[in-house]
Amino acid sequence: MDGLNGGRINIASCSLGAAHRSIELARDHVLVRKQFNRTLDSFQNVQFKLAEMATSLIASRLVVRHAAEALQNGAANKVALCSSAKLFATESCSKICSDSLQLFGGYGYLKDYPVQQFWRDIRVHEILEGTNEMMRLLISRNLLST
Repeated sequence: MDGLNGGRINIASCSLGAAHRSIELARDHVLVRKQFNRTLDSFQNVQFKLAEMATSLIASRLVVRHAAEALQNGAANKVALCSSAKLFATESCSKICSDSLQLFGGYGYLKDYPVQQFWRDIRVHEILEGTNEMMRLLISRNLLST
């Protein structure tokens, strides 16, 4: 079972990397892309979106690190924590990649821009090492068994 839990941490960690790079790409894009004679970074909505994305990434990192520590230490609730980390990080990071693509507008979907590849690839993270629906089941079983 530790192999599966380690795999869940691994998939969650891969999602963190994709989200991190997507944020960097979006940041770089909004600093140079202009609309209405202003760069996109000057619009409050864009600033708020970047702040939300960064906050979500930080929270995801913390959840994954906590689960990895629980797995390493053999905590009694390691299955639920690893499942929670995989569920939370993959869904949060998937949204981050989607939001990054949105900040690129139509350009984000073009193969010339790497953000589209992160957006396409991260989807499978919600399926690998047990679907996120299965993670919900494992988490709820842990909650209901105590």
